[in-house]
Amino acid sequence: MEPIIEFRSITKSYGDFKVLDNVTLGIEKGTIFGLLGPNGAGKSTLIKILSCQSRPSSGHAYISGLDVVSDKKEVLSIIGVVPQENSFYDELTINENLKFFGSLYRIRPIEIKKRSHKILALLKLDEKSDTRANNLSGGMKTRLNIACALIHKPEVLILDEPSVGLDPVSRKALWETIRVVNNEGTTILLTTHYMEEADLLCDRILIMNRGRIVIEGKQEELKKKVGETMILITSSPGNYHVLKGEVESLGNISCSFSDKGLKIILTGQMQLHNIFDVFESHEEKIITVESSTTSLEDVFIHASGEEWH
Repeated sequence: MEPIIEFRSITKSYGDFKVLDNVTLGIEKGTIFGLLGPNGAGKSTLIKILSCQSRPSSGHAYISGLDVVSDKKEVLSIIGVVPQENSFYDELTINENLKFFGSLYRIRPIEIKKRSHKILALLKLDEKSDTRANNLSGGMKTRLNIACALIHKPEVLILDEPSVGLDPVSRKALWETIRVVNNEGTTILLTTHYMEEADLLCDRILIMNRGRIVIEGKQEELKKKVGETMILITSSPGNYHVLKGEVESLGNISCSFSDKGLKIILTGQMQLHNIFDVFESHEEKIITVESSTTSLEDVFIHASGEEWH
């Protein structure tokens, strides 16, 4: 399929510091695409460029074939952006907020009314339509944020960490909302720090670090690339910082550690007795050994190069 979002050799620099370094990517129409990475990876800058808030230093970004720089007005008419902060007005009701945002896009009042009715039913806000925004729960405020971004029927919806601050019940309700919006044909670009959220919602995932794409693909593909098996070993006295290097020197292994133990991801065939020999050679008494399949969190930690906490 033709991509609806394209980044072609996008670079963003501030002086000698590159926030984005030659990012090239295509996102297919109708998908939920997850953008992950540690703080400072470049996710927010990429979204600012895509939503016409910032210009790239070099390269081009397109939405439905429109250049985000030269076709800014047209691009803004086909995207919806849901920032982390509430973008609506607290003193206005849900209906009043939708009327206001619809008017910004020069939508006729009768059309705003029709769209509002459909959107509020879609997001299960119709019974609260005359409620002032500041009287809504946290989950409902997030849904109102999304409603305001949908009023002009965007082709692409950008969600910047929409689950931040939500309780587990509200978060799961939001996930259902995102699925419903996507099923209506809207392409969704989602940034999140919740690995469970990305794993459950996204069709494809990209992990960035230091302004570059580290890994991209379907979740199961990424897990297989990193490794089939994860092993957690706790031992005494627990000199895991020393054990990490020794175990990794065996090959086909990546490790991270905390006071919980040494986390080992096997990326190829490896006999466990070789790993146990390393512990024995350092006079480490093994207390527990736990094994599981690689998770998306393991992929994230491996790709971002951060120690496990």
